[in-house]
Amino acid sequence: MGRDASNPKNSRRVAWLMRNRATTVVIGAGIIGASIAYNLARRGAKNVVVVDESRAGSGSTAASLGGFRHQFSNELSVKLSIESIGVIEKFKELTGFDPLVAHDGYLFLATSEKSFLQLNENRILQESLGVPVDLLTPQELLEHYPFYNFKGVLGGTFCAKDGHASTSTIHQGFITKAKELGVEFYEDTEVKKIECGGSRVKGVVTTKGEIHSEKAVIAAGAFSGRVGALASVEIPIKPYPRKVFFLTRNLPESIPPQIPLIVDVDSTLAVGRDGKMILFADNTSTGPSFELSFPQDYEQKVISKLLRRVPSLARASISHSVSGLYEMTPDANPISSEISEVEGLYCCAGFSGHGFMHSPAIGALMAELILDQKPHLDISSYHIKRFENKTQREQLVI
Repeated sequence: MGRDASNPKNSRRVAWLMRNRATTVVIGAGIIGASIAYNLARRGAKNVVVVDESRAGSGSTAASLGGFRHQFSNELSVKLSIESIGVIEKFKELTGFDPLVAHDGYLFLATSEKSFLQLNENRILQESLGVPVDLLTPQELLEHYPFYNFKGVLGGTFCAKDGHASTSTIHQGFITKAKELGVEFYEDTEVKKIECGGSRVKGVVTTKGEIHSEKAVIAAGAFSGRVGALASVEIPIKPYPRKVFFLTRNLPESIPPQIPLIVDVDSTLAVGRDGKMILFADNTSTGPSFELSFPQDYEQKVISKLLRRVPSLARASISHSVSGLYEMTPDANPISSEISEVEGLYCCAGFSGHGFMHSPAIGALMAELILDQKPHLDISSYHIKRFENKTQREQLVI
């Protein structure tokens, strides 16, 4: 489509021009939806359409810090990281878009015996899959990071291959390459209903018209449960507000310009630095909500946690903060599967903060599934049906 769907002057014309038939409609133009669309087109799929009720990437993707890591507690997540990070590292070569990859590492700390044992179990799993991870003693931690107060810390795990990249660049790369391959994106286009007949997808009704299609993919992040309801399907994903604070003034010289993202898994405090900015966040839940609001004392509680661990930041001041929604499933692992009750309906959402870092691999795997090909990795443990039984919860959610 040669016109900007977000331009009000073009709204009537865009509605008239919008494709009314598609092989697959992807609902959600964040980084997951964009990756799925790109990978579908790259595998030869024609007439792929992506719709989003707002601007592409304006939801959780816009609030993502772009972190990527190999340190997970289950095998599939580690494998997704290995594959996805490989794509992220070669993204400029593959697409022409440079995501400014930085390998600062992730450092996980444990203050309880249970967490320390879990970190070591995770390390053994990660190393069995070829990921180098160091187990550090409190003394080694202090030698490497003297600005941090390690009181009560039993040890930590560090992976130098972890790091961060530009979420917006990779998102734009997926969209641009998808468009070059014929995918059409319609922004400011809300889905009102997923048409079903005889327990199969027939089309998607939007505010700009109906698109007849036998396949639809729900990739609407924290809003995927609401979209599923449009097909009378229950998708167990809840939204949780999260906030990241940034310090840019009065930063102490004792903290190097580049440090790993340091995560205390017991207190859920995360601290990192990238050049002239220090960021910190707390993963303590404020309860499910679509509202990006926090208790009045939330900021002060997070600051208190920060100063207990990095007292040299006492004179630093917060310049700004970024809020967004985590899309959480009951076991903190994503749903990436077909919806058994409705033939042709798929869901890829609920990444619990890991969507960016796994988007390259999961987009490819979902494309294979949608095109009736065997996924090159076994993603059956991410099937939505698993919630009918006992599931294994991801232990490292930050």
